[in-house]
Amino acid sequence: DLRIAYELAEYMGLDASQIMPIDEKQMFYNQLAGVQIVGADGKTMEPLLTLTEADIKEIGAEGTPQQGRMTWQELRTKGVVQIERKPGDNFGFIAYEDFVKDPVANPLNTESGKLEIHCQALAEFVKSKGFTEIRPIPTYNPALEGYEATYADFNNKTKGEYPLQVINPHYLRRSHTIFDNVPWLREAWPNPVFLSGKDAEERGIKEGETVLIRSKHGKTLRPVHIVEWIMPGVVGLPHGAWVEMDEKNQVDKAGSDNILTGPIATGQGIGAWNSTVCEVEKWDGEPLEEDVKWPLRIVL
Repeated sequence: DLRIAYELAEYMGLDASQIMPIDEKQMFYNQLAGVQIVGADGKTMEPLLTLTEADIKEIGAEGTPQQGRMTWQELRTKGVVQIERKPGDNFGFIAYEDFVKDPVANPLNTESGKLEIHCQALAEFVKSKGFTEIRPIPTYNPALEGYEATYADFNNKTKGEYPLQVINPHYLRRSHTIFDNVPWLREAWPNPVFLSGKDAEERGIKEGETVLIRSKHGKTLRPVHIVEWIMPGVVGLPHGAWVEMDEKNQVDKAGSDNILTGPIATGQGIGAWNSTVCEVEKWDGEPLEEDVKWPLRIVL
């Protein structure tokens, strides 16, 4: 991300060193030196890592040696930090415990001093931003490009041009976008689009075929996996694929979920990135080659 920021700065004629005055090695050291861990009393925080002059030199940063719970080498070897629990320790936490035990003596920081189902303060705060408004009580607000948008005529239940909702399940091939370039994971998890049997039958789509998923914002291709565990009217496009544009046809080949979403600015109480509608249809072009056979992107 930092390299992208530097390149954008250069492209815009800005001095990258003024935007980010410390380098990545120094930032890494600062993060290590700043990590705190709770002490035995369950309250006092202390440094997690012991960092020696040699450690700081190895990292390539400037800093002061410090004493912590474990060494930098131990953290690299173990990869995790664990806090031992035992009966009677002070590591437990119950939210609003004092309020629950005695709400009169321990009021909350609200106008009523209580948990507020009707919260006028929240509604006024959102309104003060001058962007969107919410009601002071929990309310169903139809999402932009949500369920209602799959209909041309909602009252008469007449479906429109984009009759399917898109969900983006997190997929075992990657963590968000990280690791999507790993051949072993691409072989194990082919990253199809999931379609219900009913929706597939209505469209004449068969298992494994390459299909086109299109919204009013973009188009993407994927092999289809027909399942009965997804609700008819819903498409499951796994989250996080790296974009692979076919510039000739102006279509993404990788199944990137962001290709289907639009630049919809939203405010409080709205999740635009979880709202997308689409259509799925047979692809009349060349079928996709398996992702694992695609050339790797190697940048370093």
